[in-house]
Amino acid sequence: MSPEEEKTSLPDLETRLASLETTPEQKKSKAPLFLGFFGLLLLAFGVFVFLNFSTLKDYLTGLSFEPTAEMAEIEEKLNLTSRADLIFKASFPVLETREDFNRDCNSHDSEISVLGCFTNDKIYIYNIDSAKLPGIIESTTAHELLHAIWSRLSGAEKATLTPVLEDVYSANKEDLEETLKNYEKDDRLDELYVRVGTQVKNLPADLETHYSKYFSNRAAIVDFYEAYIAPFNELKAELSRLESEMGTLKAEIDEKNAEYSSRAEKLNSDVKSFNICAGTEGCYTLYQYNLRRAELVEEEKNLNLLIDELNLKVENYNLMVEEYNNNVLKSNELQVLINSNASPTAINE
Repeated sequence: MSPEEEKTSLPDLETRLASLETTPEQKKSKAPLFLGFFGLLLLAFGVFVFLNFSTLKDYLTGLSFEPTAEMAEIEEKLNLTSRADLIFKASFPVLETREDFNRDCNSHDSEISVLGCFTNDKIYIYNIDSAKLPGIIESTTAHELLHAIWSRLSGAEKATLTPVLEDVYSANKEDLEETLKNYEKDDRLDELYVRVGTQVKNLPADLETHYSKYFSNRAAIVDFYEAYIAPFNELKAELSRLESEMGTLKAEIDEKNAEYSSRAEKLNSDVKSFNICAGTEGCYTLYQYNLRRAELVEEEKNLNLLIDELNLKVENYNLMVEEYNNNVLKSNELQVLINSNASPTAINE
């Protein structure tokens, strides 16, 4: 190779060397970029975990939940959303016998009927024979599930819901007041949230949207409640009707009885006076005698009609009393059915 050719080849060599020297630097510059991207991924994952911690916790907790066939059927009937399903499983809902339920729910007051409880992050349902009260177990399970959901809501969510719930309470005070009056402030709001969600048919759109996060068909949840509460309401209405009618009839009986007693006493006095006069010469003319006697006989007939009317009213009243007592017995049977502390033999006593 000539000297000129050697010189012209040097720049190519330098160029290749320069190229070789810059290659490691270019490779080094990619490492910080990779580490930064990985850091962003970690940060994003951390934010996701923070924002969804409750959901992740429910998912992990519920992995070990194995529902009984009965509870699986109940869950299916409730038609829960995926979020509610996670909370449901994480709450380990269980149907319990009288003894287990009273222990787990600390229920020992025979004057109070407890159907379910949410305690220690778990749901316990009293396994009632629901043949006479269809829907009661489904309604109670939905009720307790909403307690579990409320416990997971943030303070901001609760604050947003509070005025809307209070508006619904005001509009349905007649139905909700009696059950909520003994709750303290915080517990009352929790209970109001649960009862509104499971018992009130028509709700404001924003509240309906909130509950739709958990129930795909909330109307069906309210139907469960209305189905099981219907026999209680029917008996209550029937007892109220009978009480009113019995009160009216009793007043009529008392009035008629007083009238009969007064008229019978007067008739007896008039008959005595008539007999005295009839036995006294010149006291009555024949016309006066016949007229007065006819009047007394007529009054006696009227009194007999009055006593027949009175006896019929008394008979009707006694039938009402019998019907009233039978309805009280039915009401007591239902109360015993839903009271885990009531003695099953109480209805026969």
